[in-house]
Amino acid sequence: MKRSFLYLIVLTALALLLLWMLTAKNDPAKNSVSSTLLLPDISRQINNVSRVEIVSAGNNTIATMVKIENRWQLEQMRGYHADWSRLQTLLAALAQASVLEPKTDNPEYYARLGVENITAEDAGGVLVRLSTGDRTTGVLIGHQAQGRPGQYVRLQHSVASALVDRRLDVSTRLLDWADSGIVDISASEVAEVEIIHPRGKSLLVTRISADQTDFDLVGLPQDREIKNSWAVNSIGSVLSMLNFESVHPAGNFDWSDAVKMRLLMFSGMEIMADMMDAGGEYLLRLHADYPAANIVDTQLEGDGITDEQRSIELQAVDDVMKSAEDINQKVVGWVYGISKQKFDVMVNKQENLLKPLEPQ
Repeated sequence: MKRSFLYLIVLTALALLLLWMLTAKNDPAKNSVSSTLLLPDISRQINNVSRVEIVSAGNNTIATMVKIENRWQLEQMRGYHADWSRLQTLLAALAQASVLEPKTDNPEYYARLGVENITAEDAGGVLVRLSTGDRTTGVLIGHQAQGRPGQYVRLQHSVASALVDRRLDVSTRLLDWADSGIVDISASEVAEVEIIHPRGKSLLVTRISADQTDFDLVGLPQDREIKNSWAVNSIGSVLSMLNFESVHPAGNFDWSDAVKMRLLMFSGMEIMADMMDAGGEYLLRLHADYPAANIVDTQLEGDGITDEQRSIELQAVDDVMKSAEDINQKVVGWVYGISKQKFDVMVNKQENLLKPLEPQ
C-alpha cells in the first residue's frame, strides 16, 4: 500500500514536470530565441549608420536619408532636413528588435506575412535599407501580428522570416520623413506684426505687453469697427506651428512683387518674411534677425550696472541671437510652399478685418 502510494507521487511529479516543459516550450516569453537580436551587427554600429532608404512595392524608393556632417538630409528633397525624431525612433526600434519566434521560409507563404520581395507590384511590406560604410543591410517590414504584439520581418537576402517583439512604424509618404515644421512662434511671444503690400498698403497689429490678451489694430478708422478679436489675433499667431507642404532651394524666384511681413517678438528678435502666390502654390521665405543686439551691448557699457546685471543681460542677448541663428540655419536658402489658410492670414489687408460699411 505504501509502495503504491509512493509510485503515485512519483508519477504525479513526472506529469507536472512534463507539463511545465511543454508550457515553457510553447511560451514565446520563456523561449530562448526571444533574446536573439534581429540585427546584432547593426545594434553594435547603430551610430555609424550613414544612409537609410525606404522602399515600397514595385521597388519604388520613397525616401533616401543621408547623414552629412552630423545632419540627416533627404535626397528626394534636394538635401532638405530629414525628420530626425522619426528616423531615430525607427533606428532604435530596429537596433533593439528581438526575434520572438521564427516563421516560414517558404516563399509561397511570404505574402501572408507581408514579407514578399519588394520588387512585386503588390508587395505588402516596406523595405528598409541601412548602410554603414560599404555594407548595406535590408530588412523587409511586413504585417503587424494579429492578436498579439509584434511584427513580421525578413532580412532581404534571407529565406527565413520571423516575428519580432515590437511594431515598426515605417511610412511610405515622403513628407513624413522630412522635418516639415518651418518655425513655431507662439502668439504669447509676439509684440507686433506688420504686413506690407506692394505699392505701400500696410497692416499693423500690436500689443504693449505679453499680459495683454488681444492685439490692437493700429490705424483703425474712426468710423469703422473690427469684425472680431479673433481675426486680429490670428495675425499674431501666424507663425505658430507653421508647416510646409513643399520645399524648394532658393533660386530663380522673383520676389519683386511679394507681400512682406515683419514679426517682432518681445525678446527683440525680428522675423522677416516674403510671400507670393505662384500659380496656386503659396510660397514663403523667412529670415530671422536681432537688430537690438548692438543697442543692448552699448547700454551695458554705461556706469551703474553691476557685473551680475551685465552677465544676465549678456546671457539674454546670447540666447536670443542663438535662437535667431537656429532659425536661419534651418530656413535660409529654402523656399516653402504653405497652406492657403496660413498664406491668406500672412497677406491680410486691413479692410478684411473690418465690419462692412453701413449702407448710406
